[in-house]
Amino acid sequence: MRIVVLAVGLVVLSGCVSTEDAGVRAAKMEAQDDASCRQLSAGKGAEAYTQCRKNLLYYRQQAAVEDQQKAERSRRVSEGLMEMSRSLQSINPPPQEVNVNVTCTFGCR
Repeated sequence: MRIVVLAVGLVVLSGCVSTEDAGVRAAKMEAQDDASCRQLSAGKGAEAYTQCRKNLLYYRQQAAVEDQQKAERSRRVSEGLMEMSRSLQSINPPPQEVNVNVTCTFGCR
């Protein structure tokens, strides 16, 4: 279980550390899409290749929309937690310092 969590964490972090610019990533994705669709549509004609490329584009657009929605939900949750934290801090203000004078009346030294 720990290995799976570690592996997933490394994959996520490797995406954040990537030094490729958007153009390089887009070119690699284009080449992968082309190769995949050529293989999938082999012997089926140009229409199958075109439909495959349209499908991949649609799936990527949907994934981008879902990523944006997740980011927005995360932002709203974060803002809600920050507001909740501020509210909780105001419920019990820290105790204030109090000076007390005590007078001993029964057998005190």
